[in-house]
Amino acid sequence: MQKTLSAPRRGFVLGAAALAVGAALGLASAPAAAQQAPAKLIITAIPDDGDADRMRENFGALARHLGKAVGIPVEYMHVENYAASVTALATGRAHIAWLGAVTTAQARMQMGDGLTILGCRDIDKGFVSYFIANPATGLGTVADLGELAKTAQGKGWTFTFGSKSSTSGHMMPRKYFMDQSGTTPERVFRTVAYSGSHDVVMQMVADGTYNVGALNYASWDKAADDLKARAPIIYKTPPYTNYAVTARADLGPELLGKLRAALLAVDGSTPEGAAVLKYLKAGKFIEADISEWQGYVDLLESGIDIGG
Repeated sequence: MQKTLSAPRRGFVLGAAALAVGAALGLASAPAAAQQAPAKLIITAIPDDGDADRMRENFGALARHLGKAVGIPVEYMHVENYAASVTALATGRAHIAWLGAVTTAQARMQMGDGLTILGCRDIDKGFVSYFIANPATGLGTVADLGELAKTAQGKGWTFTFGSKSSTSGHMMPRKYFMDQSGTTPERVFRTVAYSGSHDVVMQMVADGTYNVGALNYASWDKAADDLKARAPIIYKTPPYTNYAVTARADLGPELLGKLRAALLAVDGSTPEGAAVLKYLKAGKFIEADISEWQGYVDLLESGIDIGG
């Protein structure tokens, strides 16, 4: 009896097949290409900060640091949505990408062994999300998300996640909500929206556009005190693995080794390093392996809805 593949699995298999065909067609030139370093490297990032200029400034600093270390110009390329960052890396428009766990898993599913990890922040193996609420709800800290669901049920409250493709602004908050409450946000709240970046979620909860929301802790922690007072934390999730600095494996082991060493060497002793670490709320970058994101690949293949 023939086994029927699920839609996510079919997509993964077809993508892998396409990669295999491409590899076979380019086999003769592959060794030469592997030895040829690009004249310029492009780094991109998921736009999880609503301020594009701030992203350009700080990822530009990371690009300059990497470029100085490897002796090749590195430029930051801004993209408008999460999917575009994955596409840019998978198609070769970008060589390096700052991705969340979901987008790392998506890139892995599209690229297979063509994706590698340069490293992650020291906070990324114990990342958390916050649930926040407008003070007008009267909500205080809840013991778990089951308590939040019971309290919110029938009140007509509204809820916002960040981007559908966000690990810390959607996937993990949704997973913990469902695990702890036994239901979905859509069955509890009158409206469930997706507001994009984490700072927009916080602003919209603070100004009362939505009653409750979820975002990553780093975005809340770096916000102004008056904004925190208008969008206080009601629940902190258990920890999970999140962001990674990813790269195309076809850059070759020599260049990848230099990039990895340069990333792990980022510290506060240079203007670029200090800017990057402050912006990303990190003490340093640490080693990581692609296998640490396999759980997210499994979640995506299970059919969880993260949008297009």
